[in-house]
Amino acid sequence: MIARPTPAGWLLAALVVLLYAAGLLLGYPALVVFAVGGLALLVLGFVVTLGRPRVRLRRTVEPARVSVGEVAHGRIDVANPGRRPVPAFDAVDAIGPDAVAVHVPAVGAGATVTVRYPVPARRRGRIPLGPLTVRRTDPFGLFALDQRVPGEETVLWVHPRRHPVRPVPVGIVLDYEGRSTADARPGTVTFAALREYVAGDDPRHINWRATARTGTLIVRDHIDTTEPTTTVVLDNRSDALDPDAFEYAVEMAASVVRAVEEAGRPAALHIVTHDPGGPTALDRLALVGRVSGGDPVQMLDLVERLPAGGALVVITGNREPTVVGRLAVQRRRFSPVVVVAILGAPDPGDTGLRRRAGLAVVAARTGEEAAATWNRCFG
Repeated sequence: MIARPTPAGWLLAALVVLLYAAGLLLGYPALVVFAVGGLALLVLGFVVTLGRPRVRLRRTVEPARVSVGEVAHGRIDVANPGRRPVPAFDAVDAIGPDAVAVHVPAVGAGATVTVRYPVPARRRGRIPLGPLTVRRTDPFGLFALDQRVPGEETVLWVHPRRHPVRPVPVGIVLDYEGRSTADARPGTVTFAALREYVAGDDPRHINWRATARTGTLIVRDHIDTTEPTTTVVLDNRSDALDPDAFEYAVEMAASVVRAVEEAGRPAALHIVTHDPGGPTALDRLALVGRVSGGDPVQMLDLVERLPAGGALVVITGNREPTVVGRLAVQRRRFSPVVVVAILGAPDPGDTGLRRRAGLAVVAARTGEEAAATWNRCFG
């Protein structure tokens, strides 16, 4: 790894050649002297950059999850394990396709310096940070030497922008002894399994017959299957939503899911096609994309296969009477049923709210407009 000339270095090198040639051809010794002086600066700058900073860098980002438009904060801890001070240098961090140069002041022998810098979240997604690069330059800015720092990749999750919306009213539970799921909460309604006693368990739940058989305290584990789930379906077919309308639909899905979770109730997110997966629903919404083509039957079939009970929210760009009619039939399985139709800015159709028994249709052109109409619906 050697130092490379900067644009200023290349410019000075070209100037040196021109001055030297002009001095010889035109017989001006002063031009030759200037050329030699410029060459000396180039040599000096190259030699200075050979001294690589011997430091250890560790980068973190907080918080690890933000929404579009928010700012995370990167932190670089620079440790100098040597016996000599390290002069100032730049640490270059790659943030997705962009690069950010962070100035690091001089670090004394055996000392540690911490620098912080903003990490803007301009678009949703899973944004990798790194690798870090130590960049040393000469005082004249003629040469630069980049040294890659080994280390683990840091990831910043950028969730969709969220709008303040009210949670969906609690729906119905069709079966009090319903199926247990991974989202079922601990409770006292339905017996789930036997397990070993853990400090803090209710002694009244001890199963004495199983305890006598195993010689270990065994308790009955109960879960609550009566908590209604709000099911959110996001239609990501390109035939249903143009690119701008799709981003508004993703924002609305994130807003509804988060509002339900903040109300302390379970929410289940379903994506019509090509679910990207992820640790949380908002992580999945950070990664989801439009899928080319598609037929409304895909979305309607998905809704038909969903477990019944609770509330149903379908976010799409299709509000054709046949599609809305098929979704209205779901009122026998969910309560309420809400269809959010994101029309997009060019759509000339009417926006607003239409309601009938057990069904609400919210039509809007943007995420903000959809959130405002939603809040009127559930106000």
